[in-house]
Amino acid sequence: MQEHFSCLIVTGHGVAPQWIVPEGCEYVRLPAWDSLIPSKAAYWGRKAFLDTPLEGAVELRRSIIEGIFKGFRPDVLIVDHLPLGAHEELSTVLKPTQCLKYLVTRGIQNETEDLDSLVLGGQALISLRDDYDRILSAVDPGVFDLTTHYGLPRQVADKIQSVGYVAPESRTALRAQTRSARGIAQDALWAVASAGSGQWGEPLIEACLALVERHADVHFDIVMGPRSRMRDPGDLPAGIRERARLHSTCPSLETMHASADLVITCGGYNSLVEALRGDARILCIPYRKDARDEPLRHATALRRYVDLEVAADIDSLPDIFEKAIAACRKGRPEDRRAELDMGGADRIARIIGSDMDRR
Repeated sequence: MQEHFSCLIVTGHGVAPQWIVPEGCEYVRLPAWDSLIPSKAAYWGRKAFLDTPLEGAVELRRSIIEGIFKGFRPDVLIVDHLPLGAHEELSTVLKPTQCLKYLVTRGIQNETEDLDSLVLGGQALISLRDDYDRILSAVDPGVFDLTTHYGLPRQVADKIQSVGYVAPESRTALRAQTRSARGIAQDALWAVASAGSGQWGEPLIEACLALVERHADVHFDIVMGPRSRMRDPGDLPAGIRERARLHSTCPSLETMHASADLVITCGGYNSLVEALRGDARILCIPYRKDARDEPLRHATALRRYVDLEVAADIDSLPDIFEKAIAACRKGRPEDRRAELDMGGADRIARIIGSDMDRR
């Protein structure tokens, strides 16, 4: 969108300034909920940034957001996932701001996590009906149909447009280059394991570290995630160090996902679509075990198109890993991933550009 807009990202994401925000784009870093809410800070064993009740934390973020709107005066607002924010911190800027407003959603929702109050009910649903111009569902409609699945009222359902996955460009052509830069021969086996942001992903990382010792013919890259509670255990044993690497964060994870033979993931949206841009087989061990939540439901639906194994029990990882590696030795997967619509980013830009032209 930067070709036609001055883009400003407002986020509480801690690593955004380092490598997510592209050149030519600006950002404002909000105090993160992880450091404002005592219970969240305690998860990482640290003190909260401010000694304030939740109401004070919400008011702090809300005031900063209001100042951004007053100064930047956007023509377009794009909100990710939660229509009003996690604690309705967007409520005071949505109605008075005279701009086009879009919600971009992954389509599949976490139904066990306050769905009715945060996304598709209560004040959030009222805001979708009254404040937002469009709801852009960033999933292939053959995998999931947001318009029909949740029984939304007509005034909201009519605003939904399926745009396909918001995914990076195909990285298949970079496979040889990525593997060479990593020091992995083209015919060697390479597994990349990542726990997304890292929160609640520690059991998966520990299980993957155990796989390293059991499979001496496989190269590993294991990414804990920036929000992991795990501390880097230091150097891996000397016999393992040449073929296995442990990362806290990894700016090149996108191309690694697309260049590996096997990807192990908690089922996060980004990890899945990045792996789909290459030829990797995928093992999904969702940290959310309920079939009504996004990671398990999404991965299960993708099995119609992708060589992907889903297991809710972390103890089954050694067995399904063994089978997946055996399949990798026979060659790349033959599946239907090429049929999936990966054009969400370009389509969103075109939709918003067209809406602006009409306005």
